[in-house]
Amino acid sequence: MKLAVSMWSVHRKFFHDGWNVLDFLDFCREHGFSNVELLDVFWKDQSSELPKVKDFLRKNGMTVAAYAVSNDFAKEAASDREKAAKVILNGIELAKELETQVVRVFAGDLKPGSEFQNSVGYIVEGFRSVVAKAEAEGIVLALENHGKLAGKGEQVRHIIREVGSNSLRSTFDMGNFILVDQTALRAFAELGTLVAHVHVKDFKQANHGEGLQGVNEKWFVSTVCGLGEIPISEVLRKIRSSGYDGYVSLEYEGDGDEVSGVLDSMEYLRKYIN
Repeated sequence: MKLAVSMWSVHRKFFHDGWNVLDFLDFCREHGFSNVELLDVFWKDQSSELPKVKDFLRKNGMTVAAYAVSNDFAKEAASDREKAAKVILNGIELAKELETQVVRVFAGDLKPGSEFQNSVGYIVEGFRSVVAKAEAEGIVLALENHGKLAGKGEQVRHIIREVGSNSLRSTFDMGNFILVDQTALRAFAELGTLVAHVHVKDFKQANHGEGLQGVNEKWFVSTVCGLGEIPISEVLRKIRSSGYDGYVSLEYEGDGDEVSGVLDSMEYLRKYIN
């Protein structure tokens, strides 16, 4: 397995401190992080930035572990779902440019007033509309467990099996499962054979109203890896023993200084992944 850093780990640097993709890549280069995960939300001017990003990656021997897009198929309007499909299709093209074979995708979350089963149906229909393109281009769409529609292992597995394509697999986010009252180890029992990408983050229980509310009414905040409740080392051993040999991408979401959080988390993770 290989460690990577997702640019989402420094999202506040982008949204509040003026960072761009090249700033993130330079930070990773400075600290010896050669594998990165890039996201569509961080382009300020994609047409002008992309050639510079590709050049930086090439000159510094860096690899894009995955390219993440922000699609949402859980919408009532067909036109909105078509837009979500275009987001993924554009992501496939960008992945080819960045020389990665993995596009991290979302399902979408349940909207107020929407029916659960209808929303799941929209998600399956949406992915069926894009997997042929992924198959043709040799790209794997890796569905992240996120939200109420695709938050648990069995929900992600159901969507993947209903779509019925080897080009739709799992982004196994070991931290997110705690928000839907499921352990990462239980979820891996559901998804182990379907994992194409891994996110690592840690959470700890918080005071009421602080951080993110889970489905069990408990509240959680993200923290430096190794300081929370996620049994990261045990989960990594389980993933490795399954034969997975892809990227494990840090997605730090803790409060405070993101740079310190990333550095401390990577120091912890390097104990388990060389």
